[in-house]
Amino acid sequence: MRKVPITITLPENLIRDLHLYIPERGISGFVSNLVKRGLEEKKYSVAQQYREAAADEERNREAAEWDVCIGDGLDETNEYKAR
Repeated sequence: MRKVPITITLPENLIRDLHLYIPERGISGFVSNLVKRGLEEKKYSVAQQYREAAADEERNREAAEWDVCIGDGLDETNEYKAR
């Protein structure tokens, strides 16, 4: 997989600890693994929230009531277009 350099800003104490505990040539891999794990947790959390929302019958009934607004003259960009 192609790697892309980025610049991030971290507190000095974290940089100091990174250099103390992680070999110089291993910092990118270490940070990459942490980001990957964090993103996996975030994706799982968002998916779980969607599952919970889909299972919420009261919320779904209320959302269905708002379906009458579909076709109210706004397009998907929410810009009014006169007919």
